[in-house]
Amino acid sequence: MNDNINLGILTGISYVTGLDYYKSINEHFMKARKPVYELNPNPNLVIVSVDCDKYVHLLKERKFKEVSAHLLDGVTKLVNSGCNYLAIASNTGHICYETVTRKYPKLNIIHIADCIAHELKQKSYYRVGLVGTQPTMEENYFIDRLRLHGINTIVPNNVKDRAKIYDVICNELSYNIFNDDSRKMIIGIINNSIKSDTTACISGCTEIELLVKQTDIPNVELFPSAEIHIKYISNLMLGRLNILDIQP
Repeated sequence: MNDNINLGILTGISYVTGLDYYKSINEHFMKARKPVYELNPNPNLVIVSVDCDKYVHLLKERKFKEVSAHLLDGVTKLVNSGCNYLAIASNTGHICYETVTRKYPKLNIIHIADCIAHELKQKSYYRVGLVGTQPTMEENYFIDRLRLHGINTIVPNNVKDRAKIYDVICNELSYNIFNDDSRKMIIGIINNSIKSDTTACISGCTEIELLVKQTDIPNVELFPSAEIHIKYISNLMLGRLNILDIQP
């Protein structure tokens, strides 16, 4: 275990995924630190939850500077509690990455796109589909980070399709509502988007992977962003990985 890592998890974007991060990181530790009857350390982490409603409102208004400032307030609480590593439990939440690095240049951010890119390269995927929130599909903060690793992305061409996915994320998945019609709709959009260009797709919203599973779309290899992020965070904390190994 790397005792030098004091992890801060920024969540609330949405609470559904935040619960998964806390639960899954602890499960990784339990599995790695057997036998359980011995005195084994738990992961050293602190969680801060931001106001999701305010966050979503600002996103929909495309007030991205205000979004970053809102998330930075949560990061500041984590830094003040002694955290030296940061995990943002959201793909879209990484929109604040540049703002956070300017404010806290010594803070080690475990960027979700770095973890995904490392996983993609291990399987020799350099052109992949991407579905997520509209900001994740339409802005540069996530796509450009993948491009630093040599990964190129294909997003749905139709703005209405991108809006449909975003609506499901905001009004269903963020409230822990999982609808079969929404699942079929997103699967159809993935298949129409990537066509013959690739056989892989990033579930670039941490809630989408809770709705669309690999068994639902066997012709496309899915890369579930939260699951991958959690695995890499856990390996870093367990001393199995160095953050420099995954950065571009």
